[in-house]
Amino acid sequence: MSRTASSLNVTGPAAMRALAQAFANFGEFNNFVKGLQTALDQMPHFERLTISTPAALAESSANFSSATLTLPLAGGAGPIGTLEVTPHARHRQFGPEDLHLMGGLAEFLSAALFQAANFKELNQRSELLRFLLNQAPVGVAAYDENRRLIIANDLALRWLGDAGSALENVLKTPGGFHVRANGKLIYGEARRATGDAGAWIVVLQDLTPEQARLLELVKRETYRSLVENQRMGVAFIESSPIGDGILRQLPELRAALLPGEMAGPYDARRIGLVLPETGGISLRARLRKLRNIFVGREGLRLGYSELGRDGRTPEMLLEKALQQAGAYDEMLRPVLLVHDDSAAVADTFAMVLGREFQIVKSTSPVRTRELLATESFEGFVTEMELRNGVSGMELVRYAREKQPGIKPFFTTVQRAPYGLPAGATEEDALVLEKPFDIDLLTRIVRTNLLD
Repeated sequence: MSRTASSLNVTGPAAMRALAQAFANFGEFNNFVKGLQTALDQMPHFERLTISTPAALAESSANFSSATLTLPLAGGAGPIGTLEVTPHARHRQFGPEDLHLMGGLAEFLSAALFQAANFKELNQRSELLRFLLNQAPVGVAAYDENRRLIIANDLALRWLGDAGSALENVLKTPGGFHVRANGKLIYGEARRATGDAGAWIVVLQDLTPEQARLLELVKRETYRSLVENQRMGVAFIESSPIGDGILRQLPELRAALLPGEMAGPYDARRIGLVLPETGGISLRARLRKLRNIFVGREGLRLGYSELGRDGRTPEMLLEKALQQAGAYDEMLRPVLLVHDDSAAVADTFAMVLGREFQIVKSTSPVRTRELLATESFEGFVTEMELRNGVSGMELVRYAREKQPGIKPFFTTVQRAPYGLPAGATEEDALVLEKPFDIDLLTRIVRTNLLD
């Protein structure tokens, strides 16, 4: 068995300082053993001292030598190694004080080596786990109940480090969140690992490439639609608060899109939609249908814009869609424009249908034309026998010209056998007779605009 020769005798305090230096290398198990052995060699009671661990014992031809005192070192998990001491003088006998010191030393070394071995094993496991986490394409970090970092891969350290104090805010309100790090849009979720008192697990994903694709598609489709004189819509679907996690439903939304339509993350709270060749009533109808993807979700908001009406550049369309956001269902509540010589007629429609429809009133042909040219309406109600020099059929033609797909309704005091105005048919125009039958009026409008 190899031994380390003593080269210097030092006092007890100096030896203990050397022992402390050995503990400075506690994380490096081999260096710890070597430093500890060197320190103990320099204690004046012993000439030679060897600490043997299981690996060293396996390489040795003999475990014990004559004229030495050998003590086993053991911890809670079993044997750790041996402590072997050669007396200061060749023929000196070990005395009671030597045995007493040796016993205490062996007990101390057993505890120290046991902890060192555990530390080495934990270090190895930690490094292996971190290596595995670094293979993941997402950032992963774990924090204890006191929000101290346990382990994280390189992506998480880079993004959370750049995010500054963002993590502290994240852990106060767990759920979906986003941070900006080095110009990147990072989306993440924080969850407790084992109940309210457990550790925190944070997973982060870089959404910048998908966000860039969304914005690039808005640009491309805007200019293509301008060149080809086509319609186009841009929309943002937003959930509030952030923890609601609207992005979780992005795959489901994408599965429901038609060819040419595109959805992607704008930020952690908003999904962006690009709807080519869609505008006006058809845009609203399309968004109303996509609402079914989010059935049961509370606090859903929607903002949308249309090429031409809201701008002719990608930047203006995005800005308008963000500015014009409101409650999803309210934003898409069918809008009915009611034109009549008498304001009382429009008031009747508002009273009867106001809960299901947004009613816009007008008694002026000029204002009615302005509204039809600038706003979107699912339905248009006009009197068949107007008395101000403008025919109801003329206004219906203008409405169809400005808003293809709008549903016209005629009101009249005459009965249906008197016939519809020239150019109108039962298939595309409905007659509502005065005085109104409220139940019949409600059923006709609801069937044609909602169903």
